[in-house]
Amino acid sequence: MKYASFFSLVFLLAGTALSAAEMRPATFDHPEEKERLGNRIEFPEVSKDMSTMIHCYSQISTRGKMKESGCYQRNNPDMPFLVAFLKAAKKATLTPAIVNGKASKVYLQFRIEFIAEGENRNINFYLNPAYAENVEAYGPDHIAAQRVIGKESWQDICPKRAGYLLLVRAFVGEDGRADNPSIEPLAGIMPTADCQNAIMDTILQSAYAPAFSDGVAVPSSYMESFGN
Repeated sequence: MKYASFFSLVFLLAGTALSAAEMRPATFDHPEEKERLGNRIEFPEVSKDMSTMIHCYSQISTRGKMKESGCYQRNNPDMPFLVAFLKAAKKATLTPAIVNGKASKVYLQFRIEFIAEGENRNINFYLNPAYAENVEAYGPDHIAAQRVIGKESWQDICPKRAGYLLLVRAFVGEDGRADNPSIEPLAGIMPTADCQNAIMDTILQSAYAPAFSDGVAVPSSYMESFGN
């Protein structure tokens, strides 16, 4: 059985003046409702009222297809919800991002909230990973910046066998340009300076769909993990 999805995000660019180089983030509001992720997720069986939030990521193609999707599992009870999302992601279609006037493949970070209250089953989507400084500035429903995926040269320079996980922080302006990146280790080895520099160069040289708040492009903090 399919459940109606209640979107916490409504992308309000209609009537909003864009810059000469059109910018539009990838969103879940595909014009064909049957293609939407929310209408493809089957709510897992639950026996009591509950709510849970899962934090996920995906590469969104220029056709709006979800690739290389995954989630960060925080609690074992979340597993059925992660599985439900990953199954639906294989067939769902998003409205693709437009960056510098053309459809672009982007790295999307988002959250999905599952709520069961009595007989009601609701699924809410948030197009941001809830980084505190951005939530404080723009509220929980803002759309986070989305990095355009290119050649990703860091993958040729960084270790392939030794495990590592790094978090990169940067500033992304409303013009879709990144500045002031920094790296902190999360797990595994600390890669060589060449690897770190290649990752920071990727952040600086990539284009971005900037963050949006109430349909307006805004500056924001951007974070992305890199590893193997």
